Amino acid sequence: MRPPPGTVICTWAELQVTGTVLYRQDGFEGFVILDDYLPRGYVDACPHNGMLLGGDQEESDYQTREQDVILCRWHGASFLKDSGLCIGGPCAGEHLTPWPVERRDDEVVTV
Repeated sequence: MRPPPGTVICTWAELQVTGTVLYRQDGFEGFVILDDYLPRGYVDACPHNGMLLGGDQEESDYQTREQDVILCRWHGASFLKDSGLCIGGPCAGEHLTPWPVERRDDEVVTV
């Protein structure tokens, strides 16, 4: 179950430092990623097989070293940060499931 609108995911400062913040609570697994100074949220499930993009790890780095695309650690699928479109790997042409978030002052919250 997705968290209700207005749920605080992280501070804006935290997202700027890490680039990606995981949110796992009450059976929901999602992440927020920084894309050109905009927070973008996605459900943490690869469209290829539904597995967590980062695997079993608690790390929050789901991006390439250049921080230009999102990666699935299981099969190497790559996704555009702004749309969640898979541009390479076994699920090319499919999309990550969006999770609406926005910046409100110094926090990133669900919409």
